[in-house]
Amino acid sequence: MLIGEKVCLGPILLGDAPKLFNWLNTVDLAYRNGPYRPLSEAHFNGWINGFNADPARVIFAIRTQGDLRLLGYLHLTNIDAVARGAELGMLIGDAQDQGRGLGGEALGLAIGFCWRDLNLQRLTLYVVGDNPRAIAAYAKAGFVHEGVMRHAAFVNGAHRDITVMGLLREDG
Repeated sequence: MLIGEKVCLGPILLGDAPKLFNWLNTVDLAYRNGPYRPLSEAHFNGWINGFNADPARVIFAIRTQGDLRLLGYLHLTNIDAVARGAELGMLIGDAQDQGRGLGGEALGLAIGFCWRDLNLQRLTLYVVGDNPRAIAAYAKAGFVHEGVMRHAAFVNGAHRDITVMGLLREDG
């Protein structure tokens, strides 16, 4: 387990499934990451099990330090051992846990893991639409704005831009 002051990153547990399933099927949360599609239980189980079976993916539960309450998840995908890069995504599920710096601390723990344990050199992330809080949190963690893919997503009836951000090991 990766331990910070307020949060820790650890494995997804069987008891986490109902909360994760609910978050992935919440329309407003889905719109932050792309178009909404209802997620079946079978697809959800495949998503979770896929992280365990694929060495190019890692998923962490984000939990409060102390009582280990589930706050969200952070995942690394497309881990490339040759280019030494990966894509990062994160979700803090409940509104009362958002905007409190918990995601920022989770990002810091994950970045340390990527450099120290995966020996990566680059992280990339994508922000769908206008999400200034997410962009600010990623920038505070050291991610740099690298570009915008115009009208690259269709979310909630409208075309949305996708902001591309990156972090190099030497940057942070």
